[in-house]
Amino acid sequence: MNKIFVRGLLCIALTITACKPGNRPVEKHNEALNTTSIEGVLEGGAQRDVILEEMAVREYIPIDTVTCDQEGHFLIDFDAEKTAFYVFRAGGTGYITLLIEPGQKITLKGNYGQSDRYSISGSEDSEALMELSAVHKRTLDELGKIVSSIREAGDLDNFPETKIGLDQKFDSICNSFQRYSRDFIQENHESLSMLIALYNLYGQGLPVFDPIENFQTYLFVDSLLQVHYPDFEAALLLHTQVLEAISTMQNNGEDPRPDVGEIAPDFVSSRPDGSKLALSDLKGDYVLLSFWAGWSSLSREENSYLKEIWENKGNFPFKILQVSFDGELAIWTRAIEEDGLGWDHVSDLRRWESAIADLYGVEKIPSNYIIDPEGRIIARDLFGNELLEKFNNIKNY
Repeated sequence: MNKIFVRGLLCIALTITACKPGNRPVEKHNEALNTTSIEGVLEGGAQRDVILEEMAVREYIPIDTVTCDQEGHFLIDFDAEKTAFYVFRAGGTGYITLLIEPGQKITLKGNYGQSDRYSISGSEDSEALMELSAVHKRTLDELGKIVSSIREAGDLDNFPETKIGLDQKFDSICNSFQRYSRDFIQENHESLSMLIALYNLYGQGLPVFDPIENFQTYLFVDSLLQVHYPDFEAALLLHTQVLEAISTMQNNGEDPRPDVGEIAPDFVSSRPDGSKLALSDLKGDYVLLSFWAGWSSLSREENSYLKEIWENKGNFPFKILQVSFDGELAIWTRAIEEDGLGWDHVSDLRRWESAIADLYGVEKIPSNYIIDPEGRIIARDLFGNELLEKFNNIKNY
């Protein structure tokens, strides 16, 4: 794996969680512009300042500073032109991370100087981040206790045995939080909040998702962001780093494609009617994941074999998901109709610029993978009669 990619991802993680102050001037209130608001009450916040800043990739940009009244009540009005991350500071060294859409009216209640004790409403994304933050903090507290126990046990005669047990407990806690974070990403796959889950750290230089060991997770998030937020700054940086890593792997003679025996990388894309479908939505059945395009004559020829499989599957739990690398909706849908392809179809209509092409390392079409009910790849790039034979073997096993 590209070491530059690893350093780059860690750099993004550090900057997204520890940015530097920016220099944008604080704008005066204008009722015609300030369509977004954060209002609340902070216990112990009487006559004390609260600060709101936008979280850019490399800096915090000041939005507003207001003073709570005698009851700890505050109101921040501001003009939000786009969905963005914000940090809310109310004393202490910590802050509350918010993900706000333009026009939202948010209510926040808590204790001044305690960024881990608050409640929020009016923003589903910010509520999700509140839960993620709480679980992250509990995890860090548990890990901190283990580190302290290791230090305290340093003078014991049985230190080596004690340390092994504590190390195992440490790893178990980390694995549990990683599973939680992966589920968080799955459940929030249309939200930028998954970026925080992806870039969370146990400490400086210690990511929850290691860029090498968990490269598929980075690919998954990248594929989703390219569908939903292709112009978001952090998404652009992640996509650039992922492409560099894939290119380096290819130049080193490595095959960037997921291999037989691995879990198939998940993704979300759009059906012809615009609704969303995830590969994981088909989990529980065998799946033929087929990459094609309406303009590709070889793909159109291969479709006849897919139709034969479809027409002969009977009650066998076998589904087909075709991912199109078309660039025009009309060409794509016309090919589906002309070839009589009555199964699931998705595309982001970006041809070879599709993030799913990068996710699976697709360099030619047609191309395909067969995935078992647990989501594991059991075959790839079988065509024609070989594909039919593999299907029959699975069906009759």
